[in-house]
Amino acid sequence: MTLIKSGTILFIASMAGNISNYLFQFFMSRYLSVEDYGTMNAALSMLVIVAIPSGTIMIVMAKYVSMFKAKEEEAHIASLYRNSLTKMAAVGAVCCFPFLVFNNSITGYLKMDSAWPVIITGIGLFGALVVTVNLGMLQGLQRFYYLGAGMGLGGFSKLFFGVAFVLLGFGLNGAIAAPVVSVFAIFVITIVPLHVYFKKRENVEKYTKDILLYGVPVLVSSIAFTTLTYIDLIIVKHIFSPEEAGLYAAVTILGKTVLYLPGAFVLALFPMVSESHALNNNTFKILDKALFYTVGISMIGVLGFFLFPELAIRVLFGNKFSNAAPLLKFYGLAMMFMAIISILISFNLARHKTGFIYSLVGGCVLLIILLNIFHSSLFTVIFIIMAVNFCLAAINLWMVYQDKKVFYSVGEISMEGAGGK
Repeated sequence: MTLIKSGTILFIASMAGNISNYLFQFFMSRYLSVEDYGTMNAALSMLVIVAIPSGTIMIVMAKYVSMFKAKEEEAHIASLYRNSLTKMAAVGAVCCFPFLVFNNSITGYLKMDSAWPVIITGIGLFGALVVTVNLGMLQGLQRFYYLGAGMGLGGFSKLFFGVAFVLLGFGLNGAIAAPVVSVFAIFVITIVPLHVYFKKRENVEKYTKDILLYGVPVLVSSIAFTTLTYIDLIIVKHIFSPEEAGLYAAVTILGKTVLYLPGAFVLALFPMVSESHALNNNTFKILDKALFYTVGISMIGVLGFFLFPELAIRVLFGNKFSNAAPLLKFYGLAMMFMAIISILISFNLARHKTGFIYSLVGGCVLLIILLNIFHSSLFTVIFIIMAVNFCLAAINLWMVYQDKKVFYSVGEISMEGAGGK
């Protein structure tokens, strides 16, 4: 399956999921107060950050499954799947525990009135760690129809349960519980095409050490990328007033469209590059196409935010969030740089390249320091994010370009050597 075909499948699925997610935000922005809306998104951002290991699991699963697929080693795929599900269920139970014990401290930091959002987030972390095993399997196998179904129906279930819980009177807690319920719904959907791997019980060579060694840079890069993308919401929630935090939450939700829309090509890119790399084929042609599609889609979003920021805010969130409109255009531009970074991270990890991680970690530390020192206004916060993201995108593009020059130089030397024989 080509990048454009697989990317289109996942793009349609992600669009269905994104529409459901934005309808979820649309509903919550009208049925919750501005303060509760800011709290909801701070809690959901916290879930994304603490669920960073789940992103690592998905990438590691996709990497090794795609490698085994290229070598036609079905028994290895089955063994990896069974072991990963068991271990992640145990890890998820352990990770959930601190949210039950230290919920009062977390509640105080985020200025929440109740500990229930924190407890619900802990339960969501357990589900996220387990479900990404299935998602990584489907991505590595390039079963994009099923992966897309999980993405699309997951978004719909989040919307359905969110509306139902809030209308039943659960308010903020119901809004936070809906994404958690949708995680378990995704697990049920995605296990259907994978149940066949439970039947394969052959003894196979263990890859535990290799997987752990590969998992470390993946985890570090996931921590850095997720922190770059979501830490601003938590810092703003801590520093600014509840109303300002609510307005900023609306900007980030809508502005991240620029990051999420081309995300389908990130999902399609990784297993293709990994399989191509395992077969010693040229991977840079895949990267060029992915960057072209990503920048093109992101630019459309950025242009829309520059031309119609107030309309976008009012249509999705209502008039009470209209003061956030001037912030949207610049936040969207910052997210375009993040979309480029996400493509480069996926490309590098698929090739076992880890040098880029130093730039991400450095950018992450710099962002946190700058946001804690300079926060005179929400405009200042967004300009800092935009500047850091631009620098990281430029640095990582330059690093990949150096690899590309080396690759083609070696290829030319090989061809000259072959021609001289």
